Amino acid sequence: MPFILVVGTTFAPPLRGYAPFARAADMAGRTLARHGFGLITGCPPGVDSAVAGAFVAECRRHVRQPEEAYRQLWLPHFRRGYWMPGGGFRAPPACVQRLASTAQWTERVIDEAAAGILVGGRGPSMDIARRFIDAGKPVLPIPFVGGASRAVFEEILRTWGDAPVPGLSRAQFLRLAVPWINDAGLLATLLKGTLARTQDIFISYRRSGGAYAAGHLQADLRDHFGDRRVFFDLQGIRPSADWQATIDAAIDACKVGVVVIGPEFMAHEADGRLRLHDPDDVVRRELRRLLDGGKAILPVLVGGARPLSVRELPEDLAALAAIQARPLANDGWAATMHALVEAIEVHLQPVTP
Repeated sequence: MPFILVVGTTFAPPLRGYAPFARAADMAGRTLARHGFGLITGCPPGVDSAVAGAFVAECRRHVRQPEEAYRQLWLPHFRRGYWMPGGGFRAPPACVQRLASTAQWTERVIDEAAAGILVGGRGPSMDIARRFIDAGKPVLPIPFVGGASRAVFEEILRTWGDAPVPGLSRAQFLRLAVPWINDAGLLATLLKGTLARTQDIFISYRRSGGAYAAGHLQADLRDHFGDRRVFFDLQGIRPSADWQATIDAAIDACKVGVVVIGPEFMAHEADGRLRLHDPDDVVRRELRRLLDGGKAILPVLVGGARPLSVRELPEDLAALAAIQARPLANDGWAATMHALVEAIEVHLQPVTP
């Protein structure tokens, strides 16, 4: 479970002018809890308190133990008065870790947090964000609330060529600028994209008749989910790597297999056999491993291909014929991709009790 540091503006409710920070912090906390992340905050009132309260409440709603998922790092001079009147979030005692100095606090969060989220804030919050970036860890500043998060957002964009956020494209990062309405937008998707260690989505296709569409498809999926979450053989196999072992590992790690079915998907071999009936056929091996691994399979039809028929499939792949395939053509591509992304998101959601 990756822990995420959230820092930002300090204030004591109901101080006027800080409602946007509190609302953004609340939505961020609930999103982190729903998607299985852990949370690290400080102890002052304001953003730290709002995100912690929302996170712990959402954990309990989903029968998660906040004592395992939340860490509140205390500093001695925050015990009375804080920076403004009022107290921070009263965390369960098991969540509280007391530290001796600001330097120790900073080093602890850099060691323990996989990424940082910045909601407003001033100089100290900006300093923490920069320390994270210097340590090679991703920072997602929320620019529409203003404060330090807007300045850090613009600074990251200015230096993108030399120091991009790992695993994200510039276009993905720019989506942080879209104001949140009822939830935290694509925050969870961006966090998963930058922190991914293995691919969640595997694209299976046949080079003849499906390569162009598969390439276009993977570009769109990477633009939404992040480069690290989508496996595509032309870009996912390193030079000198064992290609079959790499593909097998990617299938075992994934949660969803997107199968691109083009006009040549069921093409014949020279001896007249359907290629998918050849035990050594690469695509057959991929499909068999996806089925054996219990992966979610989403077939898409390109180039006018028709759905698979149980009569033409080998017996061990017959289950594919029962899976609804969706056409993916140039006219209506965007709408179909939107529906496909939504379907993939459903299979990538964490399982909650």
